[in-house]
Amino acid sequence: MTGRAAKRLCVVVAGLAGAGCGSGGTDPGGQGTAVMAKANPSGDGQSGTIDEVLPAPLRVQITDGGSPVAGRTVAWQIQAPGASVSPATTQTGADGIAMTTVTLPPFGGNNVVTAISTGVNGSPQSFVATSTGAGTAVTVLVINDGFLPSAFELKAGGIVTFTWATASLRHNVTPVAPANLPASPGLPGTRDAPFTFDAVFLATGTFRFFCEVHGSANSGMRGTITVIP
Repeated sequence: MTGRAAKRLCVVVAGLAGAGCGSGGTDPGGQGTAVMAKANPSGDGQSGTIDEVLPAPLRVQITDGGSPVAGRTVAWQIQAPGASVSPATTQTGADGIAMTTVTLPPFGGNNVVTAISTGVNGSPQSFVATSTGAGTAVTVLVINDGFLPSAFELKAGGIVTFTWATASLRHNVTPVAPANLPASPGLPGTRDAPFTFDAVFLATGTFRFFCEVHGSANSGMRGTITVIP
């Protein structure tokens, strides 16, 4: 073998060896070896009064091989209208833990909070935060194929604002007889976002509603409002 050929062979072998030796045992383009789980304590399963801040933060921990991982970004999300998380984006500390606080929505029900860290195994993690009580002003998001929230309590004299979410198409709010509220203007026609309307509930009772296109009184896109004294 000539010196030039031997040199080319060495370059090829070195390149193949480098390709076969991953850094840190990860698969390029796939999930790494970091794992996210709920910390101890996690804050999961708490309950509180509507509009209040939960007493304990929600917490997750990211580890790699059992050791904490610092500096990983965690995004927190809650879908309930009127609820919030603060901060919405956090980073893990030296102990691998990231946390946020939750302000409950102005209506009662079980609310799901998610913690997301891109490229981390075990992501997302879901937490349940329960709000108790009845409010006087509730926003219901009309989303594609659903109402959010779909069931809640309201105090008599309270107002519900139905708001079509971005890109929400061909929906209406149809009351289940004999109640005459709520009903979106222009029935039996449908509406596309952006659109909103208010419904005031003066009398106590149970009010059921649905979208004629995507549900019925007993299935699909529907909801229930219980008005209490």
